Amino acid sequence: MAKVTGLQRLSLDVYQGKNVMFNEVAGEDAIRNAINTACGGEFNYKNFREHKYKVFSIIEELVDTTLGVVITNQFDQLAEVKNVAIGERPAFRVEDPSLFRIARIAGGTNDLRRQKLLNGKFEVDTDWFGAKIYSELEMFIAGLVPWNEFVNRITLSFANDLGKRIYEAVANSYTALNAIYGVTGTYNEDKLFDMVQHIEARSGGKKAVVMGTKKALRKVSKDLVMSDNMKENFNKVGYIGTVGGVDLVLLPQAHKVGTDEFYVDDNMLLVIPQGEKLVKVVVEGETQMIEVADAGTRNDQQMEYLVQKKFGVGVMQSAIYGIYKIQ
Repeated sequence: MAKVTGLQRLSLDVYQGKNVMFNEVAGEDAIRNAINTACGGEFNYKNFREHKYKVFSIIEELVDTTLGVVITNQFDQLAEVKNVAIGERPAFRVEDPSLFRIARIAGGTNDLRRQKLLNGKFEVDTDWFGAKIYSELEMFIAGLVPWNEFVNRITLSFANDLGKRIYEAVANSYTALNAIYGVTGTYNEDKLFDMVQHIEARSGGKKAVVMGTKKALRKVSKDLVMSDNMKENFNKVGYIGTVGGVDLVLLPQAHKVGTDEFYVDDNMLLVIPQGEKLVKVVVEGETQMIEVADAGTRNDQQMEYLVQKKFGVGVMQSAIYGIYKIQ
């Protein structure tokens, strides 16, 4: 495991809203000072032009640190994330859930057909994704944009896009499921629990959970006969946490960027064994910050930068899971 640098630790503390001091100054000022130091001790356009790649390196390091935390926290229930070096192609191990057939053995013999444990591997292709920004760096150095707002905007933009791709990958995998594990129709509790039992049977008895947005989970629990305590909990969170011995797990909802449209289907229920992470995410290499246009290149004198990451998302088709689309 790579050693966490002082700058990375500082960025995490600032991102998490901790009141930290570093070299006798507040966290945000310490990060600003690090950028000033990279510019030769004072930020101005001439110094920045001469030392800008050192500044880019600091921002790249800080974004990588906070983005890793956000991805892990937001998608830990559903996705396994691997951070690898550029050019590395990690293989996720695919466990074969099939049980062995047990046969009667004649006394004094070992005459049985051998059965192979058919484990496999699963790889995820990666691509570059990025966003252009302008003016933000100059405002940050001048103290007009606080560090947590600056890093949040970059980090959450990548996390939002990655989340959209994770949920799209799950939804698109529906067509590969058979009639037992891919159900469409009006909500029927018996059909859902049939799927739950199939998932538990195929996974060797692991307890299954039902995942969905608040609106989707509400459809599962709103018609239950509830005690006063259940009604109180339902009113507080919008759904019941456990239905018929099956835990309901909330998937966070979010908007598609620039719209008021949700990107998680409120009519989809995902049934998986507890602890199973059927989505595999590969984050390849480090964040890269590239200058697109220096001051004077554009008519409006703006300075443009491209911040990019390389990652990929895949759904392990051999995983044990089911999708119930409510109509």
